[in-house]
Amino acid sequence: MDSLLTALVVVALGVIYLLPSYLAFARGAKDRWLILVINVAFGASLIGWGVALYMATRTPKQTKPLAQ
Repeated sequence: MDSLLTALVVVALGVIYLLPSYLAFARGAKDRWLILVINVAFGASLIGWGVALYMATRTPKQTKPLAQ
């Protein structure tokens, strides 16, 4: 029973750890590969994880179409 609980905890922590990357790919973020790299490389620090989460959830700036 302990090994099952350990496996569930490891999976849950892995999902939380990679949440910014999942959100970036699901939302089709422009910099999704950069977000993945930041998440994997610096996600262990809460600052890196927070930066990746911010980048994954920010809304892209709207650009006005050029007048023709």
